[in-house]
Amino acid sequence: MRLMKCFILLVLMSSVFMSHAQTITLAIEATYPKDQAEFVYQPLKAWLEKKTGLKVEIESADNYYFYWRAAKQEQPDFTLDASHVAAYRMNKHNYLPLARLNEDVSFHLISNTEPANGQSIGEFLVGENVMTLPSPNMGSILFDQWFTDLFLQPRKTVTALSWEDVIEQVFAQSASAAIIPNYLLELYPNFISLQQSKSYPGLTFLASPRVSPAAREAFKEAVLSLGKDDESYAVLAELNSTGFIETDGEEYQELLDLLIKLRY
Repeated sequence: MRLMKCFILLVLMSSVFMSHAQTITLAIEATYPKDQAEFVYQPLKAWLEKKTGLKVEIESADNYYFYWRAAKQEQPDFTLDASHVAAYRMNKHNYLPLARLNEDVSFHLISNTEPANGQSIGEFLVGENVMTLPSPNMGSILFDQWFTDLFLQPRKTVTALSWEDVIEQVFAQSASAAIIPNYLLELYPNFISLQQSKSYPGLTFLASPRVSPAAREAFKEAVLSLGKDDESYAVLAELNSTGFIETDGEEYQELLDLLIKLRY
């Protein structure tokens, strides 16, 4: 009887603890529609909650424009940012880098066909739709850097709601080409890469300077533990990665300089 009472008391204490667990916000890059993002990041949310004891509230903007606007105006507890947005938050809001994906990311201008012999990419795509995500996604930024000749301009089209949507628009022939990240090209090897950007750091976890050192360290340890057992496979599969590594933020300076040059 006494053992039963002790068990009930422990259950009640555990329930009280969970109900009062600290809730933290985690803002993520807006490369999926809101409903899809909730599904994609559910394994990550569950992993972080299990490892840290914190309640995690995922914040996903409706589109890339709202994601960028939120990065300029709001300060969530943690973020999983595209590297150039991470550079912005570190510089403007003093966010602290925790870890980034093992894999670098580069961007490819892809198409189902390629230019004729002697034909430049500008001549090949002049007047054609090139699909990517809205500015300041790196696809959009690179479009403006790659196509500077006003007489050989394709049309930048940014109506897609996700990277998958970008690919579908090319398949549907709504666009003749697209600018996509390298990990997506690897899933569709039949596309022809017409041009490739340099490599940048992958998705990056940041912590707000307002977050307690204890919560920040618990979060960092949870992220870095991904990939060390089979249980975390589902998390990394959704992120197209093998795991995370530490970063000190120095490798983001070039991206910050780019944003400053472009007056973002």
